[in-house]
Amino acid sequence: MATPATTAREYCTLLAKSKLLLAEEVESQYRQWKEERPGTDDRVDSFRRFLVARKCLTEYQAMLVQRGRADGFFLAGYKILDRIGKGQMGGVYKAVHTFGQLVALKILPASRAKNQHILGRFQREARLLTQLDHPNVVRAYQVGDSGGVHFIVMEFLEGETLADVLERRKQLPWAEAVRLVRQVLDGLQHLHDRRMVHRDLKPANIMLMPVLATGKPDATWDATVKIVDVGLGRELFDDDAPEGQIETPLTQEGSVLGTPDYLAPEQAKDARSADIRADIYSVGCVLYHCVAGRTPFHETNIMAQMLRHATEPAAPLSSFALDVPTGFQQVLNRFLAKSPDERFQSPLEAADALKPFESGGAPASPSKLVPAYKDWLESESQMETPKELLPKTAKPPVPAPAPAPKPPAPKPGIAISPALKSTTGPLPTKPAAPRPAPVPRPAPVVEEVDVELVAEPMPPAPVVLQAPTPPPRPLWQPDRRDWIMLVAGSGCVLSAVGVGAVLARLLGPKPKPAE
Repeated sequence: MATPATTAREYCTLLAKSKLLLAEEVESQYRQWKEERPGTDDRVDSFRRFLVARKCLTEYQAMLVQRGRADGFFLAGYKILDRIGKGQMGGVYKAVHTFGQLVALKILPASRAKNQHILGRFQREARLLTQLDHPNVVRAYQVGDSGGVHFIVMEFLEGETLADVLERRKQLPWAEAVRLVRQVLDGLQHLHDRRMVHRDLKPANIMLMPVLATGKPDATWDATVKIVDVGLGRELFDDDAPEGQIETPLTQEGSVLGTPDYLAPEQAKDARSADIRADIYSVGCVLYHCVAGRTPFHETNIMAQMLRHATEPAAPLSSFALDVPTGFQQVLNRFLAKSPDERFQSPLEAADALKPFESGGAPASPSKLVPAYKDWLESESQMETPKELLPKTAKPPVPAPAPAPKPPAPKPGIAISPALKSTTGPLPTKPAAPRPAPVPRPAPVVEEVDVELVAEPMPPAPVVLQAPTPPPRPLWQPDRRDWIMLVAGSGCVLSAVGVGAVLARLLGPKPKPAE
């Protein structure tokens, strides 16, 4: 068990062991503290605040060292700066790479990693997230493990959620709301192109970057929208969540996944059946909330709220906003159609319908990478697909093209986003000399990963209709056949009794004559 530091000198010993500062730097800071703030050595809080004020440590690091922690501050080239998410053995952390790139580290709790099913799900979904590359979707850079600690490196977002904005401003002008929702739809189309469904779109999962500058009007015209919480559920990283809850959202028939205020009717019935059109319904609810200042169906009872989503039209926007342009309500009504077939069939179609109502604002800003960190990702952290993710059965062989030059040997344990390579462009090559035709060989096949949280459902198999089976008839309601059988059986019983009585009289002992 860690022993808290009780003196500044003990604090220095722990700090040097942590390697957050070099031993020489620790000693230098200690001497300067003694000169500037003379006094006894037991003023540990004073020394800790001194180091934080001089930006030698973050408040999170300084508190852990004071509590006796001297390890766990580094993970695979990243230095942990702060804890963002919850969880004693895992969670989400702000970190910085050696090359200066700020990232968010999602660390799988040790208790979760022991379960091979959960670990496999984490690896599959995390690698799927590394395929995303869009300005309106949070990025994933790496996934791997270091010393048995499994993690995913995500884009670090500095901003506020749309929920925070609505909490503060209550209501947005319709033009400002349209601009934000158009960016959400652009990011959603990127997910749809990869057969992914979010299933929990709401203001709390829509980040606005960067943080509003001091002195500027409270508006979002310069903000870039980022869709967050794609795929990897928060309960996967929370060590306090019961293990039985890990698989409940989509593995149980009829389960509900999502937030009732923004939940599509068909998703409330069965989350497995929800496709991209359920996300479009949720986006419509978000747009309604931004313009009207309230959700379409505000209820404290969840079942009543779901029923209203399925049966009632939302109150018109004119009841809450007087300047809504002509035709806007009709577009919103199609977002909120009860039947998925009556909604927009893709985010792109929905975005095109809102285009006439868009009126300016800054374009979305792409994610920025420190050049040295980007080069490191491309050259030092590549890997082959792990054996557990390779398909078990191969498809029929297909003639393969001429073999390409082999890439450098990858390092195990790390996967990176292949989209990072697209920004560098192809390297110039010399014309290749003619080669003999290659012998046909089986082409490598990568099986499509079935990701439980985000894979869009395939079309249902055809159903063979059968005649309905009538329900069983209660015993107290006899039909004609029952009455016939009852009468026939009674007759047989009476006949048998009569025959028995006659035979008993004939064959039995005769009575003696009276004397």
